Amino acid sequence: MTFGRAFLVAGFALVLTACAASGVPSASAIALAPSATIPAAATDAPQSPGPLPTPMSSAATPSPKPTPSLPPPKPTGVKFDTEVRPNADDSVAEITQTVTWRAPRTNGVMISVYGITKCIAQPANPSPATSGPCLVEHTPLPASVRRLLATTSASDGSASWTWSEETGCDVGLPNKPDGPAYYAVVLAAYSASDHSIFAIAEPGGWYEPGPDEVIC
Repeated sequence: MTFGRAFLVAGFALVLTACAASGVPSASAIALAPSATIPAAATDAPQSPGPLPTPMSSAATPSPKPTPSLPPPKPTGVKFDTEVRPNADDSVAEITQTVTWRAPRTNGVMISVYGITKCIAQPANPSPATSGPCLVEHTPLPASVRRLLATTSASDGSASWTWSEETGCDVGLPNKPDGPAYYAVVLAAYSASDHSIFAIAEPGGWYEPGPDEVIC
């Protein structure tokens, strides 16, 4: 039995020596070995997203509408004058009519002066020996009743027109003989896109004579 025991011990020692020589790690060596580090690129963790795009508004912001240009102001400080200069024998007279205004005097604004070819405010059947203006404020003035008399820059402050004619009986507002008669005078300020309301320079007038009156 001794020889057998010795043989078993020797055999066991040889087995241990062979295991050590084969390089197989022992259980204790495996337990103490550090864990292998897995590269970050090999992990399945999600990558951090980049900056998100700014959401677009569902409705586009409308462009601001251009501010409409305002019409020029109505002429103010308006006056009308008629000057008659007869020749030496009084047979022919030179007549000059002039409209002046205090405002506007703006560069780029024009003033147009019109004669009104109807005595609009005259009643259809006025009573005898009555009178009144041919034009009053807030009366519509279509192009059909306007006759252009003069146009000039607003900065001039006045507009004139002149003609000559034989002298005679003057009734009502003197008129150029080569055009339709006018019974009142108005003016308006004009810009490139619009114009003011009309200002009355001369309202004119009508007169219904009495039964015993004679008009020349």
